[in-house]
Amino acid sequence: MTTTYTFNLRNLEQDPVTMWLFLAAPAFSEKPENVYQNSSTFLSVPSYNPNKSQIFKANVQYLLQTAQQSVPVKVGNQVISTAKQEADLNTGYIATYDSKKGGSPDIATGSTKRPPKATDMVVETNKFTPVQDYYNALTFGVITNDGMTGVTWVPRPNLDYAITPTLTFYIAVGSYEANKLAQIDATSVENAVIKSGYGGNFDQFNNTWVTYNTDGTWTVDKQAWSN
Repeated sequence: MTTTYTFNLRNLEQDPVTMWLFLAAPAFSEKPENVYQNSSTFLSVPSYNPNKSQIFKANVQYLLQTAQQSVPVKVGNQVISTAKQEADLNTGYIATYDSKKGGSPDIATGSTKRPPKATDMVVETNKFTPVQDYYNALTFGVITNDGMTGVTWVPRPNLDYAITPTLTFYIAVGSYEANKLAQIDATSVENAVIKSGYGGNFDQFNNTWVTYNTDGTWTVDKQAWSN
């Protein structure tokens, strides 16, 4: 049975704000040079009304995506993945990229040189030659009620990535766009940080209550608001 995390949202400002759900980077066996947040999950949240609920839902159904495109993989640029694969722990996947411009990448389950474990999944890239002015992208994420939220990086050829999910989430407001890459500062008071697991911010039913305060800071609670 898939675990679902529910984020109850409250905006204490007078005007609506657009909240975005982002995912923190997992642990990597081979850490990419740069890892970017990549999300299509957002919601316009009006000023708080206790009689109306505003929520995000994130399912622990993992997702892997590949892309090859003419736009660089960097902050502010959009990554449109053409190959997608629902993913599970203790499973290996082969990500295949073309060595010519205009090629189409793929990703599928397969036998990897590094054996996956119960706590991770392994993505192995094929032997490909990077093409000038043509950019490869690999994305790991989770499925949400509005699409996905995850992280994207530039994969290296002939390399396996053991990916161990940590399932730490960020909620932010700002001028983000769907699938346009961002880098979220986990230490900034302008972003809410919500951790799963023991000692985290979810209750026993995987609910959390997230408030955007009038001073632009955030409060995260494990109990429902009293009003």
